[in-house]
Amino acid sequence: MKFCLYGNPTIDVIVVKNTTRISHGGGVYYSALPLIQRGFNVEVYSALSPRLVDHPIARYIIKLQYSTRTNVFMLEYTNSERAVKVLEKAPPLYSWNTHRDLCYVVVNPVIGEVEISLLKLLRAKSRVLAVDIQGFVRTISTSGDVFLEPSGSVLDVLELADVVHADVNEAECLVKALGYHTTLSTSLSLLAKRVRGVLIITRGSNKITVIHSGVVKDIECENSYVALEKTGAGDYFLTVYLLNYLASGDAVDSVYKAHEEVTEWLKVRDKMLHHTPYYSTGEL
Repeated sequence: MKFCLYGNPTIDVIVVKNTTRISHGGGVYYSALPLIQRGFNVEVYSALSPRLVDHPIARYIIKLQYSTRTNVFMLEYTNSERAVKVLEKAPPLYSWNTHRDLCYVVVNPVIGEVEISLLKLLRAKSRVLAVDIQGFVRTISTSGDVFLEPSGSVLDVLELADVVHADVNEAECLVKALGYHTTLSTSLSLLAKRVRGVLIITRGSNKITVIHSGVVKDIECENSYVALEKTGAGDYFLTVYLLNYLASGDAVDSVYKAHEEVTEWLKVRDKMLHHTPYYSTGEL
């Protein structure tokens, strides 16, 4: 099986409890990890820049599009909240920067680099299309702060993708895009009418909502481990869920299996492929 992943990698400045570290990141990177660990054929479509040469995902990037700019993010964790700021932004992906033959496709942009027009093209070239909604609802203020903003076009993602992942805040954006100003819980049935395949909404560390075939189901997973810093957890979850769903066809059981694997990954994340690049904050 060949998997084609779309999105720009990042250099992340991560701040947790007054401790700062600089790390390789990006949704496309974390989504690729479960595939790489399993030995699948992986192709990544991104804008490659000089700063990304040492990024662990660089060896998988198909070298079609280049840029002098790189996504550099600052992620600041305070208790369960996370603030995101963009220090530098990479360009969007062009329509010619795509795979040729049919592929299992995971689209995980971080800040709008995959446009809806490109997603429609990828739909036609996908055996199965999985999407993380984050990069379709994020926008940047003049000061670089990232915030969520709904748009009508984001609903196209639900109609194009076989599997969609959103966190609770991103799901609320989907509801607003429908034109409703009600709570997420009371609007899930409205979202269900627009979902082509499966919509997974993660609500914290162990509560997950699955929408499939018009049915809304709330799941509570065992939560024996809570990570202080969860960068990449949702991205990793998307791919692990997809793999389990492809194997079993069970939209609900795949949630339990994916949650369990993500929990184990968070325990050992920094000892695996993920590692810290040798940058100082002054170099950024």
